[in-house]
Amino acid sequence: MRVFVFFLVAVSGLSQIAPGAAISSVLNGARSDGKPGEIYGNYNPATGIGTSGGTFGSINPLGGPPDNGQVYSNFISGIKDFTPGNSGYISTTVRRQGFNFFSTTQSYFAPIFAGTVVNPMVQNNAYWEFTVNGIFDYTISGGAPQITGNIRTYRFEKFGGSVLSQDSVGTQNTTRTGQVASGVYRLYYDHRNFSPNVSGPPDNVIGGTNLNIAFTFSSEDPSVVPEPSSVAIFSFLAIGGTLARRRSKR
Repeated sequence: MRVFVFFLVAVSGLSQIAPGAAISSVLNGARSDGKPGEIYGNYNPATGIGTSGGTFGSINPLGGPPDNGQVYSNFISGIKDFTPGNSGYISTTVRRQGFNFFSTTQSYFAPIFAGTVVNPMVQNNAYWEFTVNGIFDYTISGGAPQITGNIRTYRFEKFGGSVLSQDSVGTQNTTRTGQVASGVYRLYYDHRNFSPNVSGPPDNVIGGTNLNIAFTFSSEDPSVVPEPSSVAIFSFLAIGGTLARRRSKR
């Protein structure tokens, strides 16, 4: 009887840490130096080419927002001068609630931008990285830019694999859907503003533009090999069965 009780306790404890459907997340800058922001002069929107004035910006040391539904303003943020008094800004607000991930991207200029800078552009370029355990359906909702002249494109891809969904134009409201299995995925966004002295709506003058992704659990992933905790549970079950058979023969 004592052995059986020990077996139940052990199985109960291990079942609490057995693997299941899960998603973890982190935000990163998309450039090789990890910086999310960059400013340009002589920028040509038609070709997407300009002269870099340097990268900038930082990301909250939490890495990814906790799953608590709390809004984290300026999770990504930064400021860099084109010339003294003529600055470019980036910021990204994020929130996580369960398997729903919310972001608002911003790329903007100082309220009064003057001087000799020719065709300036501010870029906010970063990505969410998701580590997925299970099979999930997803829906990506991308908002239209809130400042005239902004472009905010995005793409969702499997790390080391192909692009699954994208908006390569970045000027309209979009919705993209699909399904993912266990693996690592990235949702890149590229928010560009080349319209200094132009503001967004009265309640959104810096042009916050939403980009959200919602995952809906579909099923466990049969291709995933059980982790040691799962193997241990099955081992305890086998041991328990053997002990029960021995006791019944006595």
